[in-house]
Amino acid sequence: MGLEETVVAVEACASQNELNEVLQRIITDYGFAAYCFLDIGGAHASNFYYFGTTGPAWEQEYLSNGFFDVDEVIKLARRTNRPFNWGSVPLPHRLGRKKPGALKVFEASADYHFNEGLVVPLHFVDELGRMHSASCSLIWQDSLRDFRTVVRTAEYELHLILLYWMQQSMELRTAEYNPGVYNLYAARELALRVHLTDRERDVIGWAGRGKTVNETADILSISHETVETYVKSAIDKLGAGNKTHAVAKAIHLGLIDM
Repeated sequence: MGLEETVVAVEACASQNELNEVLQRIITDYGFAAYCFLDIGGAHASNFYYFGTTGPAWEQEYLSNGFFDVDEVIKLARRTNRPFNWGSVPLPHRLGRKKPGALKVFEASADYHFNEGLVVPLHFVDELGRMHSASCSLIWQDSLRDFRTVVRTAEYELHLILLYWMQQSMELRTAEYNPGVYNLYAARELALRVHLTDRERDVIGWAGRGKTVNETADILSISHETVETYVKSAIDKLGAGNKTHAVAKAIHLGLIDM
């Protein structure tokens, strides 16, 4: 299937499940065994959004070992727009007896015969105007020589296909929004449910700008105790653990601007 036909097939998908199946067929044609898609933004979230075709055993391995927090692939994907392969990711050196978590990620991948991967970072704006970052890793299980050949000849095509795929996914999720299914879009539901008063937004906004409670009280001409009351109320409404967490969630949900 040519590039134009591939893009047409992506844009013709009428559901997220169909879109997922089409992506697997596409990457299989290029020689990849599986893919995994991760929401790598959303610092406010306690869990991250994941789907893919790597299988439940690898998913459990990745989750149970806390690999998301130490994966150097994710860290690099947050900082670049260009595709890259696993082999190009700088890894920390082992110092002493304790093995760095990043090395454990790559060793575990090898145990599952994930020999290499092409990573396509995706940075985009949702329907509420908020920035998101995601990463799609295309998993390779055959020879590294063949992997290098495919990447050299098809990297730009795969990048373009995944951009169209991500756009179609966003449009489908917007049209068929189903709260709680995808963490990447769960913030939209929360933003619609959370209502901060003007004063609550003020105190959280000034906190985000580094102002102390006393400084905020002076700026707003209210008492120290009143500021603390508004802060506590905002934290409760946002379901945050503390003031810093509340600021991060309020920014992500578009409730305050920084």
